[in-house]
Amino acid sequence: MNCAIRVATAIFLLTSAEVRADPASDCNDGSNLTRQIRGCTQVIQKTLRSDAVSTAYMNRAIAYAQRGQYNKALADFTAAIHADGSNNFAYYNRGNIYLDMRKPRQAIADYTKAVEIASDMSPALLNRALAHEMLGEREESIADFRAAVELEPTLTAAYDGLKRLGATPRAEEGNAAAH
Repeated sequence: MNCAIRVATAIFLLTSAEVRADPASDCNDGSNLTRQIRGCTQVIQKTLRSDAVSTAYMNRAIAYAQRGQYNKALADFTAAIHADGSNNFAYYNRGNIYLDMRKPRQAIADYTKAVEIASDMSPALLNRALAHEMLGEREESIADFRAAVELEPTLTAAYDGLKRLGATPRAEEGNAAAH
């Protein structure tokens, strides 16, 4: 299962005039993973702003994940979280790696933290529902699928999950059908 990974943008970097390449641009450009990793590494080494460092770690982690280097991706998502504990996308994306690695408990913890930071993060609710489903936690999965649909009514994957579990988008309809 490949989870969508969101590439963060807008890294601001203070560089000297001697630098020829633009590490921030390279870090934000996912078209060449090697250049992206190199650019993000330079941003991490030269930037003092915690939010920019967090984003650079996250972008580098995304590049590692696309290469299938999950342990490096996990390390960088963790570093992104340490640099900026309010980076909901770092938690979300680390959860995606855990989900891809078939570690749903760790994924649930990260998706929960992402939702605590940004309560309107429907992708985190959707993926947390999938993690609960992997564990056979039907009620928790249904609740998260429903919450995701409430936030984003066009989220077909959440409707598909509800259908798979024999539930409806609204709790009261599901309870009526169960009686």
